[in-house]
Amino acid sequence: MAYSQRLRELLKRLQTLERHFLPKGLKFPATGQYSIQEEDHARAYVLLVHAEIESYIEDRAQEVVDQTHANWQQTATCTKTLERLLRYHLDHQRKLWHPVTKSDAAVSAAINFYGSIVKGNNGVKEANLLSMLFPIGLDYRRLDAAWLATMDSFGSVRGTFAHASQIKTQQSIDPKTEYQIVKQQILPAMKKLDGMISRLR
Repeated sequence: MAYSQRLRELLKRLQTLERHFLPKGLKFPATGQYSIQEEDHARAYVLLVHAEIESYIEDRAQEVVDQTHANWQQTATCTKTLERLLRYHLDHQRKLWHPVTKSDAAVSAAINFYGSIVKGNNGVKEANLLSMLFPIGLDYRRLDAAWLATMDSFGSVRGTFAHASQIKTQQSIDPKTEYQIVKQQILPAMKKLDGMISRLR
């Protein structure tokens, strides 16, 4: 399966973060003991990986909406994704009984509303992810439940590191564990998600 350009950029960036913040050559000490500096580097790794994943999800979701909008402007075609966006906008306005209106004004309103959701996003927890993925047509049942749970945990860890500024309040961190979570639990599901997003029309 071919990855999107945006996913390739993300994977390359994550490799850079590994080089900058994790032990050289990813050779973690067998003792599992790390210096304060190494633990700080690991926290920086988690914070930056979180930011990169958040940006990736936002960009990919917005790409779909931008393409959908362009198709509408060029051919007045209401794709499944566009219909979903229109319905979502009406539902948010609590106009559940209203039929979907396929007009330039309705489309612009729905597109702008969705754009505000993406711009206002602040995290990668399940609620953050679904607020961006559900309106563009991704079925919740197709998303990996274990991945969503991991993203919730990852988002919580990031919050702990971001808001505990003093070393005394910082919980200990194992760089190897954080690396393995990203590599083995987060990225495989994100690669599948990338394909699902690419198939949205």
